[in-house]
Amino acid sequence: MAGRPKIFDEEQALDKAIAVFWEKGYENASAENLLKAMGIGKGSFYHSYKGGKQELFEKSVNRVGSHYMKDFKQALRDSARPTEEIRKFFYAVADPESQFGKFGCYFVNAVLQVDDEHLKCVAANQLDVVRQLFMEAIDREKNAGYLKTALSTELIGLHLQSLWAGVNVIRNAGRSAKEVREVIKLNLEILK
Repeated sequence: MAGRPKIFDEEQALDKAIAVFWEKGYENASAENLLKAMGIGKGSFYHSYKGGKQELFEKSVNRVGSHYMKDFKQALRDSARPTEEIRKFFYAVADPESQFGKFGCYFVNAVLQVDDEHLKCVAANQLDVVRQLFMEAIDREKNAGYLKTALSTELIGLHLQSLWAGVNVIRNAGRSAKEVREVIKLNLEILK
């Protein structure tokens, strides 16, 4: 028996759930909020997400990592000067009109706000994926002779990961976009 077929576009529904989680946070996103945004009923929801809200959130974290970060990953790989793409990325995070600027980093929010240890781990793993991307970009620039720093690639990668988390926190603490950009500029001095 094949089971009941899905009668909704799972990626589209997941993107709508991401919007709810991003705006409200995991704990504050109610089943009612999610079902309404996703445009599906309880039966379809629990048929597709047998682990309920937790499974949905885990899939959302992985989708943000694979889909929403796709352009940044590709820009890093295609650029002859990938640290310039890192700079653009951070300044986009500071833009109050961007998704990141409005609601912060999806992964950092999860690490800070979610009580479930497994979900924290899933989000932290995505942060490590981005840190690895930073380090690959730094190594390419060092090998090409563009980046002259004596600091280790690992330390710079960790610094950039910390900056990403810190930007999320100070933005949520009410700092202005101008202040956030100034903090980013100061911290990106490391990329010389």
